[in-house]
Amino acid sequence: MNTKMKSFGFVLALTAFAMAQEAAPVAEAAAPAPETAAVQEAAPAEAAPAVPAQEPAAATEPAAETAPEAPQAVAQEPAPAQDASTGSATETAPVETAAPAPQPEPQPAPVADEGDMPAPKAVRGVDAESQPVYGAQTTAPVETTVRETRVYRLKAEPIPMKFSFGVQGFAGMNTLFDNNWDFEESYDGIAWKAGLFAVVPLNEYTMGFKIGALFDHSEASASYSYGSDYSKEAHVKFKMDRVTIPLLFMLKSMYSNFSFDFGMQVSVPVQDTFKYSYEKADGTPVNGNADMIDLDYRNSMDFALLLGLSIKANNYLSFDIRYECGISNAYDGVPGWRINELTSNTFLFGISFYVL
Repeated sequence: MNTKMKSFGFVLALTAFAMAQEAAPVAEAAAPAPETAAVQEAAPAEAAPAVPAQEPAAATEPAAETAPEAPQAVAQEPAPAQDASTGSATETAPVETAAPAPQPEPQPAPVADEGDMPAPKAVRGVDAESQPVYGAQTTAPVETTVRETRVYRLKAEPIPMKFSFGVQGFAGMNTLFDNNWDFEESYDGIAWKAGLFAVVPLNEYTMGFKIGALFDHSEASASYSYGSDYSKEAHVKFKMDRVTIPLLFMLKSMYSNFSFDFGMQVSVPVQDTFKYSYEKADGTPVNGNADMIDLDYRNSMDFALLLGLSIKANNYLSFDIRYECGISNAYDGVPGWRINELTSNTFLFGISFYVL
């Protein structure tokens, strides 16, 4: 309840203050202008209409005895008259008026200079900023929003695709798996490659080719059980060295350094070693190290599809992601081992340095 009464009292106080602000201009308008009041006081007695006056008192009486009491607001004290013959001032009785002298019509106040003009007062219900300022020059505002300015500043310049070349390196994971779905074994390991590359643009901004020549090293190994009761275990490891030639088609935005690469890769094996160890039925261990190229078990070329992403940090450095999906078998005609239909998948992260 106290809170409601205080709120109500506060609203009443604001209302009274607003009404007083409205009444102030009215009171100022009702008051006569200072110059008009001065004119009224300085007006001579002759301006008032003549009325019959009483007989003047004897000249021999002292001035204090003949002077009447102070006149009321309706009477004015006339100025002392001078004798035309002697030039001396003589006192006359005050003039009594039956009605107040008519007030002269108020004269309009002189227009002040624009520099002295006060600011207009605020009107209730109208924003002070929306009221016109007298004497101020108005010009059409320049409509420029912050959002338009930001868009103008953030608008990027087109990034051209130019001929360049450099060195690059990749590292990641390699997997060898059998294309036959009934063979569940796979071999996993590491892979890395390094070499040269070049970018050849097809147009000014968005399309180009990326070609290279890299040395590729990969390893893959696995262990699996075999035998009638699967009590025996075999260990297998593949080690390959190849020269790969990727050919990628590049697509990028005109205003971005981010590009999407896709294409294919041809690999030529230069070394391929197959290591194995297992136990015979009588428990005799067997260890072997076969050169698959010399034994003519290795195919002469490998083919793979490539997908990649690349983002250029500056004119000299870029970061790459690449996935290689093998579409050809690595081995053929290997007796005793189910590796004739192995193919490889590789996932790589890379970095490229641009010389030009």
